[in-house]
Amino acid sequence: MADVIDSLKIEVESSASKADDSLKTLVSNLDALSNSLGKVKTNKKTQNVQDAHEGIRPTSINRTPEEVKKFLSNDEYKLYRMIYTRALASLMKSATTINTTVVLDNNNYQFKATGQVIDFDGYLKVYSDYEETKDKVLPPLDTYNSKILVSKEINKEQHFTEPPARYTEAKLIKEMEELGIGRPSTYATTMDIIKKRGYANLVEKKFVPTETGFEITDKLQEFFSHLINVKYTANMETDLDKIAEGNEDFVKVLTNFYKDFEPSVLNAFKEMPKKEAEKTGEDCPNCGSPLVIRKGKYGVFTACSNYPKCKYIKQEEKAVVEVCDCPNCGGKIIEKRSKRGKIFYGCNNYPNCKEAYWDKPTGEKCPECGSMLTEKKNTIKCSNCDYKK
Repeated sequence: MADVIDSLKIEVESSASKADDSLKTLVSNLDALSNSLGKVKTNKKTQNVQDAHEGIRPTSINRTPEEVKKFLSNDEYKLYRMIYTRALASLMKSATTINTTVVLDNNNYQFKATGQVIDFDGYLKVYSDYEETKDKVLPPLDTYNSKILVSKEINKEQHFTEPPARYTEAKLIKEMEELGIGRPSTYATTMDIIKKRGYANLVEKKFVPTETGFEITDKLQEFFSHLINVKYTANMETDLDKIAEGNEDFVKVLTNFYKDFEPSVLNAFKEMPKKEAEKTGEDCPNCGSPLVIRKGKYGVFTACSNYPKCKYIKQEEKAVVEVCDCPNCGGKIIEKRSKRGKIFYGCNNYPNCKEAYWDKPTGEKCPECGSMLTEKKNTIKCSNCDYKK
């Protein structure tokens, strides 16, 4: 795939403009598409957004999906076809539709019916496989002999006003982009923090705020509403861009920020009511104070209520996951975590035995060198030589 697509890593010029000439030439040469050629779309609302981070395009627009299909796997072909088609569609005109609305009067009540027919395909000429479009055709009412319509069947449905749909990850990113906050290089991290810190849970691919999320939002809005809001964040993004371009003094920007931020923090420490921690019913083994449940950025934990004088934290016993016998000392290879949270597999007799693997060991030995076989992404290979099972 590396030879047929390209991911641009530049800050200024978008991938659409880079591929503009070659794409236009191709579209213009296709009779069926020539009338659909339009201008490259530019983002009017989000001048701060550095979209080039996400600029994936074909390395050559002349390499059609059909021509390179024989060199790609089925999944690679589907991915390349989508990227290729998207790049082509981005230069084509918008589709236009003819919309018809019919209003029917019945005993002082009005009933409305709407219809839609695609008048001009535009970008849908090439992109219809990825975007659902259906004509909704109304009957030819102008050919009726009477202005009175007789219903054949009446279906009664009751609708209630519903709140706005919850955000999915994609919809939240789009909203941030339209508001001019955040950057493509930080969107994934932002989504990850929301989930990891328990501000919201993903339920059926939609963010559902947790009690922690509601509580933190309420307190931040109470004490920091002038700093934590969409307009302030967008303006800060603009100031950071000016600093990067050399058009603004970073010391001045930070000074102005800190003049607002420092007194707000001091006021929050003074005025924000402290929430009493939930007691567990146990006493601290170090000082005898009650143990309480606290929340940190890595989750819930049990600690001494006498903090910071006593910094005792209860270590929860974790279930030991045994994988296989240690080939070095006869102990057990168990699942462990590194300081950075990455899973690895090591001997339970550490530090006397330092046998360890990043990939999950199978318990079998390599027929060529006798070392442990490990498994990664459904592939079993030797931990020491090039043997693959």
